[in-house]
Amino acid sequence: MNAVCFLDEPHHKRYQMFLRRLSPRNRAKHPFQAILFLATGNLQLLQLFSDYFFPESGEFFYQELLAEPIDSQVVEVERQLLVQLYNGRTTLTIIEVIDRLDTRELKLALGAIQVRSFGADEATVHH
Repeated sequence: MNAVCFLDEPHHKRYQMFLRRLSPRNRAKHPFQAILFLATGNLQLLQLFSDYFFPESGEFFYQELLAEPIDSQVVEVERQLLVQLYNGRTTLTIIEVIDRLDTRELKLALGAIQVRSFGADEATVHH
């Protein structure tokens, strides 16, 4: 089992809310778990993501998401990471992730990578 550390209780609640809206088949897929983990950890990213991801059908209009103008380098890096975790369609270097994310957002990104690799079976909340 893979214990996942959420940033805080609201992050965990938002993740669970989105996860429940997925079909049981998609709910078990690591790419969906990873993008939900990442998107629900940053409210600015979640607001953008929500316009292009439809949990009930599992549709993710990532090309349209990538075309949206962004003025935050944190959201830009996390947006690219979302798409890369979902289907590998962007190329984001580890240095971009390290240099552009603060400690909290880096923990979020690393957690999403962990979820993509191993899934999210258990949850612990970071305080």
